[in-house]
Amino acid sequence: MTGLPEAQPVLRRSSGRRAALVIVIVVVVIAVIGLVLWLADGLIRGMAQDGVEDALESKLPGNVTADLEVTIDGGLFLPQLIAGTFDNVTVTSDDAEVDGIPFDIIVTAHGVPLDENDTIDETTAVVTGGEDAANALLVLGGADPHLSLGDGTLSYDQSASFLGFTIGYALVTEPQAQGDSVSLAPVDVTVLTDLGNLDVTSFVSNLLGEKPVTVCVASSLPEGISVDGIDVSPETLTVTLSATDMPRNGPDLSSRGSCDAQ
Repeated sequence: MTGLPEAQPVLRRSSGRRAALVIVIVVVVIAVIGLVLWLADGLIRGMAQDGVEDALESKLPGNVTADLEVTIDGGLFLPQLIAGTFDNVTVTSDDAEVDGIPFDIIVTAHGVPLDENDTIDETTAVVTGGEDAANALLVLGGADPHLSLGDGTLSYDQSASFLGFTIGYALVTEPQAQGDSVSLAPVDVTVLTDLGNLDVTSFVSNLLGEKPVTVCVASSLPEGISVDGIDVSPETLTVTLSATDMPRNGPDLSSRGSCDAQ
């Protein structure tokens, strides 16, 4: 009778230790499993990104060269893979060229399906290049003067007849994206021809009062792609493009868009 009360506390301590040990083991096992899944997730993600890079580079047109880097974001990779849709996929290249013209590009796609026959919800591209890229994209037609980059402006040299004289001038414009086109609104004029005492005030005023020049860019881009923004610095031109419901296997590069009648 006297030994029984003394044995009960020992049993409780032993049971408590075993329970604590079980909890520790469970926690360690869960942590190890989580680490393994995390490592596997990263490994499979890396393999998938490399595969996408190779696939995209193999589909580039012959006049395009680019070393692409693909990043699949949006949380853990495996749940997205099982669901059949990736939340965010980013494709970047810092050394791309089209017909020898260099540019940088960042493409971000949201809602990218595994099914090649499906469409991507939203796609945004930011393309950055120099004067050569600006002139390749913005073709003015006619004599197609060379565009020069400024601080938020694009300028080009042109000539016109005034009072029987041919006057050369540099027209400075501010570009604005309009979806299928880019408008160039005159903001300043510099007369390049030395005409002595000839007053060209009215000539300059007429140039500044002209309607913006509209440049169709849709005809240079795959169908369904819209120009949402255009920013200019003295060194670079940055164009922001977007598309919705783009085919997962990419736009039809042989099909070009068209501009609305202006």
